[in-house]
Amino acid sequence: MMLLKRYTVLVLCLCVCLGAASQAGKRKRRPAVSETAADPRVEQMIHNTQRIMFIDSVVVTRKEAVTQLSLTPQAGHIRQDAQHLCHENEIGSRRIYSDDAGRLLMQTKTGGEWGDERELAGLREPGVIDTLRCPFMMNDGMTLYFAAKGSESIGGYDIFVTRYDTDTHTFLKPENVGMPFNSTADDLFYVIDEGARVGYFATTRRQPEGMACIYSFIPPTTRQTYAEGYDLHQLKGLAEISSIADTWSNEKERINAQERMLQAQRQPRDPVAESAVRFAVDGNTVYSSPSDFKAPGNADRFRQLLYMQKEYGNQQEELTKSRNYYAKAAQSERPQLADDIARAERELEDAELAIRQLEKEIRNIEVQFLNH
Repeated sequence: MMLLKRYTVLVLCLCVCLGAASQAGKRKRRPAVSETAADPRVEQMIHNTQRIMFIDSVVVTRKEAVTQLSLTPQAGHIRQDAQHLCHENEIGSRRIYSDDAGRLLMQTKTGGEWGDERELAGLREPGVIDTLRCPFMMNDGMTLYFAAKGSESIGGYDIFVTRYDTDTHTFLKPENVGMPFNSTADDLFYVIDEGARVGYFATTRRQPEGMACIYSFIPPTTRQTYAEGYDLHQLKGLAEISSIADTWSNEKERINAQERMLQAQRQPRDPVAESAVRFAVDGNTVYSSPSDFKAPGNADRFRQLLYMQKEYGNQQEELTKSRNYYAKAAQSERPQLADDIARAERELEDAELAIRQLEKEIRNIEVQFLNH
């Protein structure tokens, strides 16, 4: 019961996004398998339904809202910015949100100030992929999920995924993620928390007007569909998630995922602010939290510094592992390993230099502000 209660609080914040989408139809009797529209793509999607293990589900009202989602730091933060749901990255330097026109916009923060907003290029195609909502950017900064309506969706809103092309500096043509995440109802939100190794998505299927169901699931490492041995009726049930118990192929794995969800909810709301840190401003002043900084923008700079220091530590660990492996590697592997180690050493030196420069910048700005 405690887990369910905590989970219910966790998912209520997704309704911030749900209220921005169109309303679901009136409640129908819940069949074993929900009806599908006469769209030729639906049957094809059913046969290509992705194998997903669902952890749990909860029904919430679409108008309820909680200001923050208890994700682990790697997943960033879900916030309500003005009238639109906004996803910020881990260090709060980038945010993506939708506007009244159904566009996805992005801003980056420099010196504590949000820059000009710009539309994410290559996503909208009026009538095809239109009215974009509920963005979520993966921790890699390249993979973007969002909900959209248009001829590429099989219902109202469908979940789409795209990736950033570094050669053209635009996003690739979005792809419909298919079933079981999409249906002929509104499918509204998709989040992957890599820290907890748990995903969430929201849908209005089989729900009365004003309500939605939030599903939690275990994100697969590779895309797998159901093998032979399932008839069309069974595949429809899995595609429409008529019973999450039908997806429980490994009970131990599901229980472990529930525990990871609970641990994520127990984390401090602001892990950076509550961590034990010390920053010497001068010989007499030492700060222990981002909130201690007085100069505008320095709290954000300090958060970025902590993030860089964390990544620096991760790089050091990986370099140590590579060096240890080199000692026992086969002779044929060593030339490539040597090149990788040399490159990692250069990257580590660059990271250390960037950290020192940012420390100096923060310290100078803070001292100047305090002296004036």
